[in-house]
Amino acid sequence: MASSESSSVVTDALNDFFGQLYAFFETIFKRFFRNLYLSFADVGVKRWTKVILCVIGYILVRPYIEAWFRKMQEKDRKKQLEKEKAEREARKNSKAKVSANALRGGATGGGKVLGEVENTDDEIENGEDFATASGVPEWGKNARKRQKKFMKELQRETEQGTEKLSDEQVMELLDWSESEDEKRQEVKKED
Repeated sequence: MASSESSSVVTDALNDFFGQLYAFFETIFKRFFRNLYLSFADVGVKRWTKVILCVIGYILVRPYIEAWFRKMQEKDRKKQLEKEKAEREARKNSKAKVSANALRGGATGGGKVLGEVENTDDEIENGEDFATASGVPEWGKNARKRQKKFMKELQRETEQGTEKLSDEQVMELLDWSESEDEKRQEVKKED
């Protein structure tokens, strides 16, 4: 009997809870639709006047509100740009007077560090641009110097190689067609 009494108490409690929950949502639903209907059905001149004045006031004041927000945003943007500019200047001014490679070179007796390039008199002009519209990144200053030095060395080697050849050797290099044809014919005969 005790279990049937406890189950009936639980059942009554659940029925009461869900009944109150249903009544709450029913009241909200009825009030919403009744108020929605009455807001359009029982509209007087005084209420329409208030609505029209609110809309006109909003239309008149909105450009000023937007201008104020734009001004505030521009002010914040200028502060941010000034802060970034100050940080760039601080980074630019904080660069070391002596490079790490110079310190290493001085400590090892003046030897060159891997990747270090000596300054030459024929620096690349500042107007020369290595970047293209295809998005290829611009070369660094040291990379341009190394490339220019390599090209000069290559040009010197080719000039020295041609100066060492005698006139007969140059003519032999230029007159390759006869000897080449003869070699091809000999190879074909052997096969």
